Amino acid sequence: MPSLKTPSSEPMRWVILALGTLALCFSNGVHANVVAAWVAPALMLRFVMMSPPRSGFAVTAVACAVASFVTFRGAIPMPDVEYAVTSVISGLFGAIPYLLHRLVAPRLGGVPGSLVFPAANVTLLYVVSLGSPFGTWANDAYVELDFLLLSELASVTGLWGVAFFVAWFGSAVQGLFESRAPRENRALAAFGGCLLLALGYGTWARYTPLPPRPTVRVAALSNPSTLSDLFFQGCASREDTTCRAEHSRARLDVLFEMSKTAAQKGARVIVWYEGAAQYDEGLEPAFVARAQDFARQHDVHLVAGALQVPRDPNALMTNKAMVFTPEGRLAFEYVKSIPVPGEPIVAGKGEVQTLDTPYGRLGVIICFDADFPALGRQASQRGVDLLLVPANDWRAITPLHGEMTVFRAIEGGFSLVRAASNGLSVATDARGVRLGSNDSFASPGAILYADAPMAGRATLYARYGDVFASLCALALAALTTSAIGSALRRRGEQSR
Repeated sequence: MPSLKTPSSEPMRWVILALGTLALCFSNGVHANVVAAWVAPALMLRFVMMSPPRSGFAVTAVACAVASFVTFRGAIPMPDVEYAVTSVISGLFGAIPYLLHRLVAPRLGGVPGSLVFPAANVTLLYVVSLGSPFGTWANDAYVELDFLLLSELASVTGLWGVAFFVAWFGSAVQGLFESRAPRENRALAAFGGCLLLALGYGTWARYTPLPPRPTVRVAALSNPSTLSDLFFQGCASREDTTCRAEHSRARLDVLFEMSKTAAQKGARVIVWYEGAAQYDEGLEPAFVARAQDFARQHDVHLVAGALQVPRDPNALMTNKAMVFTPEGRLAFEYVKSIPVPGEPIVAGKGEVQTLDTPYGRLGVIICFDADFPALGRQASQRGVDLLLVPANDWRAITPLHGEMTVFRAIEGGFSLVRAASNGLSVATDARGVRLGSNDSFASPGAILYADAPMAGRATLYARYGDVFASLCALALAALTTSAIGSALRRRGEQSR
């Protein structure tokens, strides 16, 4: 199929490419901007439609690779050479929806043609989320958290519906580049109508008054600057068990003192960050006894992030959260289900455990687990009212990683409190309304307090899961098949 360019449009094509590539660099990741996220696909699609398919795909893949390198550089801890290779692969995959639109959309035209790009983009995001060890990282929807009314759509479609609208805008406005005749803008009219419906739902979901709900005061701890990241730092060797035990106890002294302060300020649920308590395996019984006494003495539920180091130096550590009740009972232990690639810890069973309290039902997952919506759905299906997330980040992914977690609350219909050692601690209700937050890099050791509503509600996404993403894949297959059939019929008619 010939490209849509003319000799006079050739300079403009490269200007559009440059602007599109620049917008792509700010459309996701640590430098994300909501406006750039919407503008970038529109510009890149315009470049692709003005280019021959092969060269358009190749150049777009380079632009996507450059953007991938820029948007997450530093966020993923790997050498630049390895990250560059990863970015090239990401660029090749990222250019596929543009190529499909270039080949398929012109044969369909109108509204059906405009659906090719968003359906392909969501399908790609969904497939990548299923196969990637990083889950939903880099999903276009995360950039839209500040677009409050649209982000509410996640309670119905998950991330996929939000990402669909961003991509659909890019294809729907293509008619404006070609003609301003009203008959040419049916795709834009369809997009606008559907967006209004989505925003209408968002307005209803976010601002409709809810029945009075009980709340519980939650305190989320962050790591004080006086505590090192690892308890054994400063000890001569692993065999220096006396030093390691002293460091572990000193660490616990600080954590329990902070927790005492939180209890005195009215917190009934206290959440320690990921890996807060750290100890060699043989010291765990002493820690459990101390935590039980504290919870009983202060009449609180204590959710203690803990890192247990095994006796065997070659064995994996256990990263878990231990939940203690006001009766002094260890209710359950939750082991982190999904280790970050390269993290030297055992993987849990992937089962969200819950605890019924006088305030409502609590559930726990840990940090990276929250990047996988399936665990949030599981929490919702188990009737969780408040999901607690001990976490630990680094500066390059702050506040990005903490803000991603807010989508789990919207999807699952529960309140959520994230306690970050380093990074963003955040509390939100089931509609994504921010109840409080704290950046530990700005305020190390600060305690976040929030009165969390305790009335979980079932959402369509929690019930039906990734149906919207599957429908996008089916729609893409149907649209592609229709375009191929149309091309074959036309070829047959021309050969007669």
